[in-house]
Amino acid sequence: MPIIIEQLSHTYLPGSQLAYPALSDVSLTVQDGEFLGIIGHTGSGKSTLIQHLNGLLLPTAGSVLVDGLDTREKKLRKQIRSLVGMVFQYPEYQLFEETVERDVAFGPKNMGLSEEEIAPRVEEALRLVGLNPSEFSEKSPFELSGGEKRRAALAGILAMRPKYLVLDEPMAGLDPRGRREILALIESLRSDYGTGIVMVSHSMDDVAMFADRIAVLDKGSLFMVASPEDVFSHSTELLEMGLNLPQATQLVRALRARGIDIQHDYFRMEELAADLIGRWNHDR
Repeated sequence: MPIIIEQLSHTYLPGSQLAYPALSDVSLTVQDGEFLGIIGHTGSGKSTLIQHLNGLLLPTAGSVLVDGLDTREKKLRKQIRSLVGMVFQYPEYQLFEETVERDVAFGPKNMGLSEEEIAPRVEEALRLVGLNPSEFSEKSPFELSGGEKRRAALAGILAMRPKYLVLDEPMAGLDPRGRREILALIESLRSDYGTGIVMVSHSMDDVAMFADRIAVLDKGSLFMVASPEDVFSHSTELLEMGLNLPQATQLVRALRARGIDIQHDYFRMEELAADLIGRWNHDR
């Protein structure tokens, strides 16, 4: 079953002079196993939206159902949070245990699993993120490099074996190699384990490359949800919202401005490159 968001609204500090409507009437479905990208300008409601997916925030109006479980039901939230793993920006700041092994085991332990059930989950999760258990299990999390800390924090979520993985800017602060490694890991989780991915990102190239669909938020409302091709064909509207465009889309716009007739609204650089190379070979 999917995650179903119906007419979701959320107001911070309701009833006070500081009341702020962060989301308004958002309806959206996250399908099993899909990669949903979420984009929007700063303050558009992206982080507020994803915090509703496992009950960290509750609707002011509307509902969020995770596999049929209503996040408003307090007794169901533990089960919902075992289904939806949440990875915040800079997850390495969430590390706190004495060893990497204990940190990764924290989530499964809270799920009520036995030590016999937890041990293989910890080992599997560490291997998934590229940390050799024999090398890293007994290390202090605070001895790790920045990239290793992020991997260890992600392992702690994966050890709970969530059906959905929700990520808020997971590549923030990483160098290009680190970005590629985290994206490859996320994609392998989806392809190998069927994990549904919901990823907030400011990188239009990342969501263009990996997302099946993209939800665009603007001032707390859902502007559209569609395939990357459909979303980035609305380049003028996205720019008016203060969003960037994929590099390929930017180049298409620049070439058209110079009078070059590019028929297709490319959003992936390799597709645009293939078009331009084909033109060059044809004109030789």
